[in-house]
Amino acid sequence: MANIQWPEPLVVEPTGHHTHTLILLHGRGSNGERFGLELLQSRTTAGQTLAEHFPGLKFVFPTARKNRAVMFNRSMVNQWFHDYLQDGPRDTIYDGLEKTTEFIHRLIHDEAHIIGTSRIVIGGLSQGCAMSLHVLLNWQSNEPLLGYVGMSGYLPLASILDECFTEDGRGLVDAARDFASLPTHEWADSEGPTFTRTPMLLGHGVHDDRVSILLGREAKALFDRAGCDIQWKEYDEGHWYKVPDQLNDIVSWLQRVML
Repeated sequence: MANIQWPEPLVVEPTGHHTHTLILLHGRGSNGERFGLELLQSRTTAGQTLAEHFPGLKFVFPTARKNRAVMFNRSMVNQWFHDYLQDGPRDTIYDGLEKTTEFIHRLIHDEAHIIGTSRIVIGGLSQGCAMSLHVLLNWQSNEPLLGYVGMSGYLPLASILDECFTEDGRGLVDAARDFASLPTHEWADSEGPTFTRTPMLLGHGVHDDRVSILLGREAKALFDRAGCDIQWKEYDEGHWYKVPDQLNDIVSWLQRVML
């Protein structure tokens, strides 16, 4: 895995003046182009695409490297990390969390040089949601990310993170950074976690047979406890985003955070 280069992300430039950037991670077995193009072709109730709603928004859809998935008889698939959801051995997860965190942090830094950290939204679908939730937790900087949007996801190692919870939220950051082999953050006396200042939107289908909605609710509850500004939406849907309902909610939420 360490010797394989990351594929080039699908980048869709804004049609107007660049004001914000949205970085979204695909689910296991997909890729940035497949996920991104389908999402960008979907339309809201108003008959518009996300790009039409937000002409100043740049879209970045990275692709996970291919490696052997234990869950799929060691077939080569695009995945952000090895995972058994909440069951199975944990040691298979950490290498992917480390390598992918390094990659996504690099994408965020690259965009921050162009547009600024406070104008970047991250998120993802399914395993991409799971991975980007960890990135949200382990991203600790002087400036918070603008927002987070997740679909049909969960929080890997949630039970361990729950045990590391502290009222000030620092315990979650410390644990997430440790999972990703990041340096221990040196906390200033008055400093708080960056992630608690990032508004969040999480959506999940009640009929999801791949990632139980109970896991999505579990993730939402943990971020709630940390004091995050989080919106939670449930849909009459399976393992996917619901069109047009969920797209409508994403547009409304983006309009609020991008003001």
